[in-house]
Amino acid sequence: MKFLTYGNKTNKSLLLIHGMANTSDLFIPLLKYLKEYYVIICELDGHSKTESGDFISVEIEAEKIEKYVDENLGGRLHGLLGFSLGGTIAVEIISRGKIEVEKTFLDAAFVIKMGIMTYPFKLMFQGAICCIKKGISIPKILVESIMGKGNYGIIDTLYKGVTLRTVGNAALACYKYTIKEELNNYHNPIVFWHGENEPYPVKSAKLLKKYLPQMKKRVYKGIGHGQMLHEHVGEYAKRLNEFMSR
Repeated sequence: MKFLTYGNKTNKSLLLIHGMANTSDLFIPLLKYLKEYYVIICELDGHSKTESGDFISVEIEAEKIEKYVDENLGGRLHGLLGFSLGGTIAVEIISRGKIEVEKTFLDAAFVIKMGIMTYPFKLMFQGAICCIKKGISIPKILVESIMGKGNYGIIDTLYKGVTLRTVGNAALACYKYTIKEELNNYHNPIVFWHGENEPYPVKSAKLLKKYLPQMKKRVYKGIGHGQMLHEHVGEYAKRLNEFMSR
């Protein structure tokens, strides 16, 4: 795991965790809107262009982030943002309660079990990465059926260097994730975003609300998975700053 830092360390901290088969590049366009924060971008295991190794589990990633925050930020974060798989890891972190997180921002976090579809979806994502590695086009209808109508551009955010083992482990980590009862102990502000065209985060938000009654939700019309972040970064940053400064 690698941590990239931007800005003045005396500013309020904001740690960002990307999604499956993404890299830190996903958040770089956001930085110009976050100059009042000390931004830490976490590159998950198996998702770095400069470090070897594979993603193993949500729990291992959470432990490494906790260790970094404890050693470098006094065990405290002003803000934590997790997108997709990163959102799952963020949920794990605030459930464990080993570091203090003042505000949590979940962008389409995935915390529902997929049941019999777990392994078919895992194989589907591994197949998609194989196609990307080989320069083979993935049918638009297939991408949009999972990522949301009009969201074919999300393919451009995926990292060709990610290994199939990492994708497989990450998929299983999402699709088998079990929310911990200790999540009930998190009482700080938390918000959940997702696009109108995303089928699964809707279910995640509904489940999380049972543990986090204070959680606010925002749904963006006509938007698919991660589409606000990679196509409407200015609006995304505006809403993020509003939440962080509230």
